[in-house]
Amino acid sequence: MKITKNLIVALFIILSILFMIIETDDIMYGVQNAIKLWATRVFPVLFPFYIFSALAVKYGVAHLLGDLLKPITRCLFRTSSISGFVFFMSIISGNPSSAIIISQLYEDGSITKTEAQHLLSFCVFVNPIFCIGTIGYAYFHNVTIGYIVLISHIMANIIIGLLMRYQIKNKYIEHFSFKNAYLKMVRHKNKHNTTFGETITTILQNGMNTMFLIGGFMIFYNLIIVMIINSQIIHYSYHYLSYLLMLFNIHYETYYAFFVGIFEMVLGVDTVIQSTFSLRLTTTFVTMLISFGGLSIHSQIQSILLKVKLKYFPFFISRIAQMVFSGVISFYLFPFLYNEKTIHTIYLFSYTTKDKTIVLLSIIILSICLLTIINHRIVKKRTLS
Repeated sequence: MKITKNLIVALFIILSILFMIIETDDIMYGVQNAIKLWATRVFPVLFPFYIFSALAVKYGVAHLLGDLLKPITRCLFRTSSISGFVFFMSIISGNPSSAIIISQLYEDGSITKTEAQHLLSFCVFVNPIFCIGTIGYAYFHNVTIGYIVLISHIMANIIIGLLMRYQIKNKYIEHFSFKNAYLKMVRHKNKHNTTFGETITTILQNGMNTMFLIGGFMIFYNLIIVMIINSQIIHYSYHYLSYLLMLFNIHYETYYAFFVGIFEMVLGVDTVIQSTFSLRLTTTFVTMLISFGGLSIHSQIQSILLKVKLKYFPFFISRIAQMVFSGVISFYLFPFLYNEKTIHTIYLFSYTTKDKTIVLLSIIILSICLLTIINHRIVKKRTLS
């Protein structure tokens, strides 16, 4: 088995080198695209978040924000107070920031290994700017589609978090107090006996190393995609599996888009959008690909997890679940939120009367459910005490 694996790896490397010699132009184009994407889309968004999230962890601000959000996250997910900070920062920063933040907290001793693995299951999000700006506005020229993708993506993670709450055996009974949250932040800050200059230097060095690692993975998987497309592997594999795929009514367009998207999410999304699917199916497939993330993002996160010895497989299974949940939510949410006229604002007043009613009803129902859960938890704690 080991000999076969070594021979496959050796054959892959040799064929890749030969391909780079034969198709130099395509390889150069793929590398330039990857570097351009990293320099213009990934680095400017991810690096600032890395710096300030690391500072928040080092100076205890993460504990303060976590305690402020814990009435919500604890009732929903049964997690410790710090999960509020992780959940909030993961939503606004996107991949692979969540893995970076969780690994920082684990290295810092703020969370246990079990908590880190648990948070990795449902605190993984794509950048909201990418959903609304790139997907909604740039690709579809309709911001409502960006909102559908983003809402489905977030709701799928919340469902995973709700389902996994029953695996948590620890019962956190600490009551909310702003004073306690502030004191916790001060204690954590005092624990790190380093100057601001030393702290920021370490953060910048680690941040640049992580950014270049992410850029390297993007280049590698872009090259893999270029080689796969040029070698016609997708076409031949579909022909070989056509009988099985047609049983599930999976056509070549769908197979091609998902094959590419498994390796590189952005390229897969681009392929789906250029296809002849209906707008509803296109939105569903785009949401599914974004939720899975692609092996490029998975490799980035796996490299981060390996440094702190956290398991990757539970994260992978959770992304499969998120892909399925988000696809179903997107498919059924589309008729309610889609508007043919492009919406350039997120304000409620820009919606039609029908859309306003749906949004308001959703907010009211969610608020009632949330208040009911919080009230139930408070009554239960008082009964136990």
